[in-house]
Amino acid sequence: MKWPSLFNKPTVYEAPAKGVKGATIRVSDKKRATADKYTELQELRQHEAFLEVYEATIAGAIIDTETDDLFAQGWAINGENPDEVAKVREYLEAVAFEQAVKQMATESKIFGFGIAEVGQQGTRHVLVPHATLNIFPAYDEDGWLDGFRQKGANDTVLAEWTPAQVVTLALRPSATTPGIGRSQLAQAYSAIVNYEDIRKANVEMVLRMGYPTYDIEFDDDGLSPAGALSGEVADLGPGSVISTGLGAKINTLNAQGVTQVQTYAEMALQGVAVAMQVPRSMVGLADNSEATAKVTQAKYYNRISAEQAIIAHTIQAQYIEKYVLPDLGIKRGAIQIFFNNPDPEAQLKKAQLLQIIATLDPTDPEYLLSVEEQAELWGKHPKAGEYDTDKLQDMLMQRVARHIAEIQGGAPSDPSAQEAPQ
Repeated sequence: MKWPSLFNKPTVYEAPAKGVKGATIRVSDKKRATADKYTELQELRQHEAFLEVYEATIAGAIIDTETDDLFAQGWAINGENPDEVAKVREYLEAVAFEQAVKQMATESKIFGFGIAEVGQQGTRHVLVPHATLNIFPAYDEDGWLDGFRQKGANDTVLAEWTPAQVVTLALRPSATTPGIGRSQLAQAYSAIVNYEDIRKANVEMVLRMGYPTYDIEFDDDGLSPAGALSGEVADLGPGSVISTGLGAKINTLNAQGVTQVQTYAEMALQGVAVAMQVPRSMVGLADNSEATAKVTQAKYYNRISAEQAIIAHTIQAQYIEKYVLPDLGIKRGAIQIFFNNPDPEAQLKKAQLLQIIATLDPTDPEYLLSVEEQAELWGKHPKAGEYDTDKLQDMLMQRVARHIAEIQGGAPSDPSAQEAPQ
């Protein structure tokens, strides 16, 4: 497979800092309109290359795993009114919100942005995601995003949307491309291609050189090759190399076949892991130590958490506030969507802590936290922000330490675990 080159990129147009005092406003570029067709052709070639990498290489498995991790621990709705929270959740589940956003997230990682048209189904507004392969942003003469258009064969326009008609998701926003972002595959493209080239070269070497090479000599009595091919050379297979001469003596040459194949592949895979910003284990490599593995895993979940925040902000601003809440007659700002911690270990620790709380006596005057404090701690209090969350967390851990010590018949050994005087 011949991988296309991505180095011949079109000129990047930076939008002016509109409405920002003291910022530079770029002068209108009249040549931009004539450059659109060239730009779209270059972008289409890049998109095709990215799609091929996604479908045919290890990068596709990495991206799919990341998308699953975005939603693996679930999402939640926070609001003042429990009835309104329930209505919004039922609304989002009814319109298959999660499936649509998953597709948009995948498209964003491949092409730089995911796009969904906002349609209407009965009394609800639904997200209809589209494949970003042949969808391109359109800009006005000042470089501001003016909409999107979908191109077909012979440069025909299949569809056009204004920014108000769609929801766009860019997990890696770029200042030079307002409304869209950078592809995760773009920065990893060279590393992925290098790995694929090395992997294929290794396969070809193994098939060609993985069997021993033989040197066969025939004696003066004129033994035929057929008569010589027995015994030691009976296991000849595809790719075996035989050197013949006038004789019947058989010598085995490179009996070990190709060496250091694994080393080459691991070096290339390490490059893929670094470029894709994922732990070594996600590409089949072992970490040097358990401590290193934990640090790498923590960084990975931090990145996933940052992407979750982008998704929550985008969906909140472009979909929930504009369509969902008005459809339900709920005032804007009353409901917020957020994602749970993507790290399974963090979720497990939270569950264990809740289990400890459940075993304690709620009639105890010094029970861990009041109902209001617990609700605030888990982000569900009707008056969110009334309590200092950090202070409550410290208070909770102090009380848990004290109760555990009492159950075990002693006192906390760590002075810092003692509850501060009220």
